[in-house]
Parts: sequence; C-alpha cells; structure tokens
Amino acid sequence: MGELKFKAVISSKTLISNPLGEHLVKLELVEERELPGPIIASQSRDGDLMREIMPIVNQVVRSLTPKARITIPRLTLFLTEEEWDMISRKPEIGEEVEVVIHEEKGELSIKIISL
Repeated sequence: MGELKFKAVISSKTLISNPLGEHLVKLELVEERELPGPIIASQSRDGDLMREIMPIVNQVVRSLTPKARITIPRLTLFLTEEEWDMISRKPEIGEEVEVVIHEEKGELSIKIISL
C-alpha cells in the first residue's frame, strides 16, 4: 500500500484517431536500462585465477564498447485534444519524468524532471 514511483523517458508522442474519429495524443513512456556486461563462467580448477582476472576483463570490455541501453515499456497514456490543451508545460520526446501512483488517493501523477 502507499505509493509507487518510477522514472521514465518520453519515447514517443503521436497524434492518432480513435474509432469515433476523435484525435488523441498518445504518449509512450519507457524505462531505459544499461545492459549488463558479459558473464563468463568456468568449471575448471583455475576458478581462483578467473575470479582475479574477470574484473579487469569486464572493465576493458566496458571501455571498448559503447554503453548499450535497452528500453522497457512502462506506460502508454492517451489524452484527448482538450486534455492535451489543458497541459501548460507539455512533455517533449526525450524528457525524463517521474510517475507516481498513489494507491490510497487513487491518483496518478506525471512530473517532468529533466530535459
């Protein structure tokens, strides 16, 4: 109980039409995560040597490869044109937001926290 918070990034802002012909603004929020580094396992007797060398190997691999990031869909929000017009500070693609779900209050809030 209480509240649930998570950070997300606006990944898409699209104007679509619903089956009744009304225009809607579709906002897609995703969480960006860094891919974990390679995992190497050894079943030989040289396990102690591998444990000593692996931190160095991981550091070299990370320095040579760009930071790979994956996106995980978190929330899709549909707003009518009237609802969209009521927002004074409209979120842009790439902006980071904080999503808070207040269970007891029955509220969902989305706050822009960075560009």
